[in-house]
Amino acid sequence: MSNPFLIAETPRGGPYGHRFIIPPGTDLQSSEVEAYFQRAALGRGNDFIAVNHQVTQHLPNGAVRKGSETLLLAGVPCENLSPGQMEKVRQTLRGQLDDLEKLVTGDINWEEAGQQTLIIRAELAVWLRKDINALAEAVTSDNPGTSRPGLYFPKSPLSAVLIGSFLGIAVGAMALYLWFF
Repeated sequence: MSNPFLIAETPRGGPYGHRFIIPPGTDLQSSEVEAYFQRAALGRGNDFIAVNHQVTQHLPNGAVRKGSETLLLAGVPCENLSPGQMEKVRQTLRGQLDDLEKLVTGDINWEEAGQQTLIIRAELAVWLRKDINALAEAVTSDNPGTSRPGLYFPKSPLSAVLIGSFLGIAVGAMALYLWFF
């Protein structure tokens, strides 16, 4: 994925502990998502900005401990951002931690989600669409002569399906053409 996208890690995945939450339509594998969060634990990456907060994790054996819940904006060229721009993006992401809290503790049925490591939730794409103007403003605010990043997000899941279907048909048609001719 070249466009920015949100992903999250929570230690509160019901009886299953740590789980990753990703938006629909991504081609990310579990190992790629884990790598983002491993790098985030070590500090800033060159293509993501992460924020986290401490939460209480209730383990199946009755134990209770603190854990870090992280919201990560990936696909951001951090080397092009000033410290002020980075902080503005972090502030925007911190504002979404309450939404992540609600998603993790109320909206996701962890029993229904099962043991899968990646939980696909449309809310992450919605949050990004909602805050994309604030994020774009943060990225360009210190450099008034620059244009906003060329970000495209489908306005609805149906348009994403239609665009994806069209691209799939086009690629398939080209493959068939090359195969037979």
